[in-house]
Amino acid sequence: MLRFNSTLLLAIVIVLSACGDAQQQLPNAVEQKTAEGPHVKTLEPKIGSTPDISVDAKKNLERLKQLYAKIDSIINTYPNYEAAKQHLTERQIEIWENEEAYSKEDHLDISTWGCSWYCGGGPDSIFASSMLPANQKLDYKAENVHDGSLRTAWVEGASGLGLGQSITFRFPKLSPPVTTVEIFNGYMKSEKVWQDNARVKQLKLYVNDQPYALLNLKDIKSKQIFAIDTLQGTKDGLYLKFEITEVYQGEKYEDVAISDIVFDGIGVHCFAEGTFIETPGGQVEIQDLKIGDKVLSWNELNQSIDTSTVLELAHQPHHNLYELQFSEIKITVTDDHPFYFNGIYYSVKENNQYGIQTKALNVGQQIHFLINGHTQPMELMAIKKLDRCEMTYTITKLDKNSLFFANGACVGVEGNVRVTVIGQNN
Repeated sequence: MLRFNSTLLLAIVIVLSACGDAQQQLPNAVEQKTAEGPHVKTLEPKIGSTPDISVDAKKNLERLKQLYAKIDSIINTYPNYEAAKQHLTERQIEIWENEEAYSKEDHLDISTWGCSWYCGGGPDSIFASSMLPANQKLDYKAENVHDGSLRTAWVEGASGLGLGQSITFRFPKLSPPVTTVEIFNGYMKSEKVWQDNARVKQLKLYVNDQPYALLNLKDIKSKQIFAIDTLQGTKDGLYLKFEITEVYQGEKYEDVAISDIVFDGIGVHCFAEGTFIETPGGQVEIQDLKIGDKVLSWNELNQSIDTSTVLELAHQPHHNLYELQFSEIKITVTDDHPFYFNGIYYSVKENNQYGIQTKALNVGQQIHFLINGHTQPMELMAIKKLDRCEMTYTITKLDKNSLFFANGACVGVEGNVRVTVIGQNN
């Protein structure tokens, strides 16, 4: 299927002749020696979920899809789902309500359900230094590395083990900032193909052609997540290049493969339409705010209410929504937006995407609220995940302070992050 590793075969023959134990004598990685500048950091991954790429996973998904179709046909015989629900078993209800699990094209589909950071962010072009020529019905083009499927992969096309080969992503000018790189290493369409082909051990990341970091990858099938600085491009946009500097050898082929590289970031995380923002003249719904409007803000230094001018706004559709209930007040917000109490930030899911580390926002946690012109603590009573996608809004920059009030709650602006703006000459 791919280039045969003749060099590796020769090494096996030599070692077998000398020692009779090829497996122990073969090196597990090949490295390209590079000189790094003093500012090139080394990053280790956080290990994410491990996809099941086995034949059993494929068969199980096909079976569940058939069950889902059968249940759907039953439901269509009733006037609505609530009426049909009375005639379904608990297992049938579970299958039908978990549509996300059965709506994927196949078991190798890792695309995002609903909306995500990609609702507003993401690269507009991808190009590679080389790619393996197409083989019958298979191709190994650069775009494969960003198509949401483990069935495909970018495979470099240079001779040898691909050291020095690279893939580059271009993000448009002022595209929402990037904070995270997520990588599925190797050719993951099956266990055998993953073992047969080489995987990346280390990538050198360049930001607009300037060395930025060395990414050390594990030889595993799990998602590998790298937290990077908050990067945004201006002028000509943002270019992120990943160069292969070290590899894990495949059992059969020299080709180095990466199944998927995806990104996450900020600039698209916010509140639902209808959220009230406190202003000097009273409450204004967040979707009605305009650049130049005045809002009430919280001055952390002086511990006082202040007036700030809105400099930037953002709105994007989003699906990672939660309804938070504080006494009689409800707030619909994305899972990463920071809430403030006594110098500490909290969010439904812990993150550091705003330049600060948030703690988990749990039931019972107090948050500062603005009530009748004064701040006072209010306890979170309930958290409810919402299974829908809708337009959301936020303030991304104020002329001063980094906290404002949404439905009374003290929350952070996205401008609170420390963004590394990448210009034309950076």
